[in-house]
Amino acid sequence: MTHLNRTSLYFTTMLLSFAPLYANAPDRAFCEKILAENKFFIDFINSGVSNFAGEEHLKVFRSAALEHYKAHKEYLSGHYKETHAHIRESQRILKDLYLEVLNEYYQKDTRELLERNAAMIVETKDVRAAHFMRLGYRDLKVSEIYEGKGYNHNKHLYSTKIWFYIDAIKYARQAKRYAFLAIIESQTPYADKDDFKVQTIDDYFNRPEIEKQRDFERVQIKLMNLINRKLVVNNYNFFFHHYDNYGYINSSRKNQYEEFVAAQSSETLQPLKNPPPP
Repeated sequence: MTHLNRTSLYFTTMLLSFAPLYANAPDRAFCEKILAENKFFIDFINSGVSNFAGEEHLKVFRSAALEHYKAHKEYLSGHYKETHAHIRESQRILKDLYLEVLNEYYQKDTRELLERNAAMIVETKDVRAAHFMRLGYRDLKVSEIYEGKGYNHNKHLYSTKIWFYIDAIKYARQAKRYAFLAIIESQTPYADKDDFKVQTIDDYFNRPEIEKQRDFERVQIKLMNLINRKLVVNNYNFFFHHYDNYGYINSSRKNQYEEFVAAQSSETLQPLKNPPPP
C-alpha cells in the first residue's frame, strides 16, 4: 500500500469515526429550538385554558403538556429522534386545542360583548366610543382572517398553524379591550373627561405630574370607578375578562400548567411499588 493510499485511508477512518458526532449536533440544536417553541405554545394557551376551559379541554391540554414532558426527558437522554416525535404529537394536539379555544371562548365572547353594547354606544352619540367600537369590530374581523389562514395552511405544518392561531387570539383579545374602552368612554360623564375639564392656564402648567400607569391598571381603575358609581352594570363579569385580555390567570382559577407540573413531580417522587432487591 502506498503512502498516499495509507494517508487517504487514515483520513477516511477519522471522518467515519466522527460522523455520529457531527450527525447529532444539528439534531440536538434543532430539538432544543422546537422544545423552546413548544413551551411557548403551551405557556400562551395556558392562561386561556386556565381561565375558561371545561374538563374536556383541560384533558386535551394535559395530553399536550404530557407529550412535551416526554420530549424533554428524551432530549435530556440524547434521544433526539424520540424528542422530535413527542413534540410533533404535542403540536398535533395543540393545533386543534388552539382552534377550539379561539372559536368557543375568544371570538364568541368578543362578538357577544360588541353586539351587546353596540346599540348603547350608538345612542350616546359619543364619537370616541363609536371609534373604539369600530376598532373592536375591525380587530375581530382580523382575528377571523388569521384563523382562516391557520385552518387552511398545510395540514402537516403544525407549528405554523399554531402561530396563526396565536395572532388570531391576540387580535380577539385586543378587540375585547376596545369594547371595554368604548363602554368606559360612553358612560364617563363629560365633567370627568380630561378633554372637557375647565381649567385655567395656571392650572394647566402647574398640574402635578401624573403617575404613569400600565394600560391594565388604568382600565381596571376606570371600570371599577364606573361600576361603583352605578354608571355601568357589571353584567359581563368585566374584571374576569379584563385579566384574560392581558394574559393573566384569574385568582379564582388554578394555573393548569403548574398543576400538571406538580402532578408529574409527585409521581416522580413516589417510591417504587416493587423495588429491586439490594
